[in-house]
Amino acid sequence: MTQWPQHEMFSNSRGRILAMDSAGYVDDRNDVSDVLICGSHGAPCATQLVMWARPRGLFIHDAGIGLGDGGVNGLKLLDSYLIPCASVDGQSARISDGRDMYNNGIISRVNQAAIRMGLEIGMKVIDAAGQLLEKNPVQVPAARRQIKVHSDELGQVFALDTVKYADQRIAGSVLCMGSHAARAMASYVDDLGFNLSGVITNDVGLSKDNSGIEGLALLDPFDVPAATVDCNTARVGDAQSTYFTGRISYLNETAIKIGIKLNDPAKLAAHKMLQHANDKKNKN
Repeated sequence: MTQWPQHEMFSNSRGRILAMDSAGYVDDRNDVSDVLICGSHGAPCATQLVMWARPRGLFIHDAGIGLGDGGVNGLKLLDSYLIPCASVDGQSARISDGRDMYNNGIISRVNQAAIRMGLEIGMKVIDAAGQLLEKNPVQVPAARRQIKVHSDELGQVFALDTVKYADQRIAGSVLCMGSHAARAMASYVDDLGFNLSGVITNDVGLSKDNSGIEGLALLDPFDVPAATVDCNTARVGDAQSTYFTGRISYLNETAIKIGIKLNDPAKLAAHKMLQHANDKKNKN
């Protein structure tokens, strides 16, 4: 197999900036520490040749951009892998000439991963490549997608695919989740800084040593009723499935005391949790 030329433009302890005339030149010499400048156009059929290597970043030629942004549509593909990718203005650098792109290229388009790393349209490629080499990836904040699946005079039920989407907006509500009921779940709930009327999540098939439901009992000291639904009745990672199709499989002592039973629909369990919270409030 032909080993195509890759030109080292810069290197340090963090990695290398490599220029080559085609995305097809990327091979087993490359790894996650490389910033790659490739002379191919930026359509998906070219950028997909690079994404397996998970480089620090990729610069590709914009090929005049053209109809339907065809010359740069591959930038979006790399966004799915959180790989920063930018296209080089075809009037600033020769196509199929990675070294010219590095030395003279100007950025014409950037994907979202590149924006998070501080790259902008109009930057010089030589500066942008150095920036990708020196900076660490930026953490992407969770979208905190919250869906209100029920509301009445007793309170509200929210569906969150993971507890990491929780914030003050769901205070006092029942939290339905798509994730597990292991120890980490209880720790996250304890760390929220506000009260919940109850928690319903997935039993994830229990897992070794019943670790998938260990967090249920850990919520008893906080008087939080907690239950899981059978993973065969609701999709793991899908909080709406937990609420709309889930059937109760395991309970903590607090949930048992308020009358939730095995095989109850999650909807009914959530109602009992809201009723319990409302009764406590009226007593106080």
